[in-house]
Amino acid sequence: MISVLLVDDHPVVIEGLRKVLDAAGDIDVTGTATDASHALEQARALRPDVILLDLRMPGASGIQATRQLRALEFTGAIILLTSYGDKAYVRQALEAGADGYLLKSTPAAELITAIRSAAKGRRQLSPELLDGVLEDFGGLAHDKTVRDADLGDDDRAILRLAAEGSTNREIGIAMNRSEIAIKKRFQSIFVKLGAVDRAHAVAEAIRRGLI
Repeated sequence: MISVLLVDDHPVVIEGLRKVLDAAGDIDVTGTATDASHALEQARALRPDVILLDLRMPGASGIQATRQLRALEFTGAIILLTSYGDKAYVRQALEAGADGYLLKSTPAAELITAIRSAAKGRRQLSPELLDGVLEDFGGLAHDKTVRDADLGDDDRAILRLAAEGSTNREIGIAMNRSEIAIKKRFQSIFVKLGAVDRAHAVAEAIRRGLI
């Protein structure tokens, strides 16, 4: 049996979830809580396999509660179950240590499947949130690539001009630098990108999404 702790400040929601999960046959609702403080107490006492946690509750939010649970070294799965599909909430929840983020509109059969999967260590996300999350984390990955390459704004400007076919002299004029200064800057860019020449540097910058 998969033990589950239900946390929501609306008793009618808890009762509805309990009926759905009890019908699954292999899921046991071992406890309920109506706020984050009570949820922490129940989690310590019951050590459930999965916690279904509302996002907005009196006092601490579901995201704050997730951070607190992980700080207490709770190792079970935590799934945020909420009506709010803002990708910022999804990102914050996953960064806080949640294993899933589901909307309350999720069909009962999918919710049960998500709980079973989460109990096995798999992350869960409502399908309608997937595109937004991939876009969000894709942007983070792009920012990280830029930081990892350590390219400054001037470096990227030089590469963009080079990609347009500008010569070193033309780039220098456009950026109010000498041709020699641009040549030296290219040498630094080559090192940062692991490139051997201008064409290679431009190609590598485009491949990494830096320009």
